[in-house]
Order: sequence, then C-alpha cells, then structure tokens
Amino acid sequence: MFLFKKALIIIAAVCAVGCTPKPALEVSVLNRQVLKDVKSASGLEVLDRTLYVIGDNSPWLYKIDNTYKIEDRQPLVPVEGLADGVIPKENKPDFEAMAMVQRKEGKEFFIFGSGSKSPQRDKLIKLGLEKGEVKTYSLEAFYHKLKEAAKLDNESLNIEGAIIKDGKLFLFNRGENLILKYQLDDLEGFLAGQQDCPAPEVFLIDLPDIKGIKAGFSGASLVPGEDKALFTASVEDTEDWIKDGEVLGSFVGMVPLKNLKNGLKPDCVRLMDEGKPLNIKVESLAVFYPALHKDLRLLLVTDSDGGDSELLEANLHWR
Repeated sequence: MFLFKKALIIIAAVCAVGCTPKPALEVSVLNRQVLKDVKSASGLEVLDRTLYVIGDNSPWLYKIDNTYKIEDRQPLVPVEGLADGVIPKENKPDFEAMAMVQRKEGKEFFIFGSGSKSPQRDKLIKLGLEKGEVKTYSLEAFYHKLKEAAKLDNESLNIEGAIIKDGKLFLFNRGENLILKYQLDDLEGFLAGQQDCPAPEVFLIDLPDIKGIKAGFSGASLVPGEDKALFTASVEDTEDWIKDGEVLGSFVGMVPLKNLKNGLKPDCVRLMDEGKPLNIKVESLAVFYPALHKDLRLLLVTDSDGGDSELLEANLHWR
C-alpha cells in the first residue's frame, strides 16, 4: 500500500510540472475551397445539407447544394442597377446575422443588418422558405433601445451573429463582445406594432486576443441537441468596424445558452491548418452534420472583402 501511494504521488508530481491538459475544443481543417460567385459571405445556415448563405454587400440569399454550387438565389432587396450584383458600401444593408425558426407553415429566416450605420444597416428581413415571401422591417428604434440597454455608443454596435432557440433570440455583437438575449415574441410583438420595443438581457463575454488585439464575434450557430452555441470570432487590426484592416486570425468557441453570465470566458480554439495559424476572416459557421461521439462536422465561410468567398470544412471535437 505504501509503495502504491508513493507511485501515485510521483505521477501527480510529474503531471504537475510536465502534463498539459487537453483543450476543451479541438478543430481540424479538412478542406478549403472557393465559393464561386458568392461575394463577402457573412452568414450561414444549413438545412438538410443545403447551405443558405448571405453576404454583407450582396442583395441575395444564396441556396447552395452539397457539392457547393449555387442552386438558386433569392433577392432580399431590389437588385436593379447593381453592378456585378454588389451593393455599394455606402448603401449596403450589411446583412451579417441569420437565424432560422420553425413555424407551423414552414421554416422562416430572420436576417439582420449589422446596425453599424443608420439607417442603411438597420434592417430586418423575414423570409419564409416555402413561399419565398420577403418582409422588410426597420430596426432603427430596436437598435436604439439595444444601445441604451447595453450602454453602447454608435461605433460599438455591430450585430454579427444570431440564434433562435426555444423561443429566445440571442444576438452576438462585435466590438464590445456582447450577447443580447430577447424573448422572440417580444420582438415580433414590437414589429407588429402591438407592444413597446423590448430591451435585452446583456452579457459581456471575454474573448481571446492576438498580438494584444481582442477577437470580436463574427458569427454564431446552435449545437444540435444541446443548450450551447458555437461562435466564430476574428481579429482585425482596425479601430473602425466599418473600415477593413489587416486580418490576424480567427477563433471557434462555445458558450452555454442557459448559464450566460457577465465576464464569461468561453472555451476557444484558434483556427490552424497544418500547424500554422490561418490568418483569414471567418465570418460564420454552421454544423453540417454530427459525427461520432462529440465530433461535429462544421462548415465555415470567410469574407474576402470583395472577392469570392471561401468555404472551409472542419471537424470539431469537444469535451
């Protein structure tokens, strides 16, 4: 017994100085390819292995098949007179966040403008997939109330991700790295003119940095069957979210949706390829399908700031 206890003490001492605990998240990039003719991808949803993609300067919702070719595209705003199908920067609605909700009559997308420039980017599009019906709403008052509740100035509002889960809406704000929680019924009641503009619960999230520059939320997605969300966060060397800067890298992370709290420091992992950091601006992600155990096959999209977007296939293992 004495020798057994001594052996355990030695093992514990060795681990204390030499063992590195495995990270809670591990991401392996499996494949990278160009999404031809999809400009500045900013939001992604996957339904039955069909991809739905929005771009921050694009008037379209792209429907992309599982070979990653454009199958169809649905106009979200007027497209007449647009050169190369791209909305000029000064006028773009800056669609950055997309979430899906299941209705009795079918699936519906909520597509949010970032709010980073008013009134051009203060729009919400609701799109019914079955009939292709598009409804447009102003979020000017909604975003004003959000800024008041979160104590944000105009330059710090930049909605980049959205999730709808169990009747709750979660918005992910870049800049101050906030998660803003609403009852979806409250937002819809406001949009219908039936109740006052709702105020969110506000949670400040502590994200990692690269070279002293804090990562900022860039997209979000649900973990199937879990009360958790995956998110992407990128690091860009810029002091103005409307202007682009040097991209230093991107992260994938996970947050709980039931136990959010101020100052939460979520599990995050930097995106690497063959052991080297990927200095790309990942804008959103979605779960393509679950794999064995706690592995998830992910799809991630990048914003190339004007050129064709890139799609990454990756495997996520979480503990």
